[in-house]
Amino acid sequence: MANLRDIRRRIKSIRSMAKITKAMQMVSISKMKRAQYAATFGIPYADMLNDILTQVTRYVGMYRHGLMEKREGDRKLVILVGTDRGLCGSLNTNIFREIVKYDRDTTLFVALGAKAAQYVQKSGRMLVVDFNYSDPPKLSEARMVCRFVTQLFLDDEIDSADIVFSDYVSTFKQVPLTWRFLPVGQEQEFFDTLPEALKRTKMEEAEKETNGIGEFEFEPDVNTVYESLLLRSLDYQLLQIMREVRASEHSARMVSMKQATDNAKEMNDRLQLVHNNLRQASITKELLEIGSAAGAD
Repeated sequence: MANLRDIRRRIKSIRSMAKITKAMQMVSISKMKRAQYAATFGIPYADMLNDILTQVTRYVGMYRHGLMEKREGDRKLVILVGTDRGLCGSLNTNIFREIVKYDRDTTLFVALGAKAAQYVQKSGRMLVVDFNYSDPPKLSEARMVCRFVTQLFLDDEIDSADIVFSDYVSTFKQVPLTWRFLPVGQEQEFFDTLPEALKRTKMEEAEKETNGIGEFEFEPDVNTVYESLLLRSLDYQLLQIMREVRASEHSARMVSMKQATDNAKEMNDRLQLVHNNLRQASITKELLEIGSAAGAD
């Protein structure tokens, strides 16, 4: 049985741990609010961009961008979006479970975040490149990843590309999702493949906006405008996904640190009770020994 000195050491250690987890919880709360705001802040722009792209799609005629080419091959690439740090519960584990369905020997991986890169390497999968992204994420970072992946597709090195990430639903709920990134589709198909977190505009709403409009004018031409919108849409969709993961990360870490703090306090209370019982037993024993010694005299 542990003595009083050991119990005191454990109590001191647990109290120190509780202070650390409490501080990390407060930091995560602050970062979580900023991340949630960043994820929400981009919704109006995403609405407008999808509206414009939906409307322009009707005027491109038979034009097909190279990123729309559907291929029968099975050369897949996965953009795995994870966190940079741990201590966020099962968030990364749930994301990584989504890639079990991909063939380990034939699927290429592009990792965003240190944890994603570590997992791909440790699991023996083929990591093409890993990218870091800021907190909050930047459009230039999303554009860099998109250009790398789209160039692989246009160079006929891959047949399709998916994104695996965590969709931020609420502070206490984050859902892992898989979304097809390439090839992109046209009209309804393009928007049907969007995850719910990004599906801000529906085709019916866009049709209402275009009622009564008989003609559009494009400068320099419709194909150039459509290509520019398509690439920018991909950039922004990935940026929004990165924001969703950051919001999920800080929310999950805040919840985990709160649970750790509560557990530390509960353990401290139990140890304090054990300490008091041991101390009381020690005092009682000493009193009995004193009384026995006095009686013997």
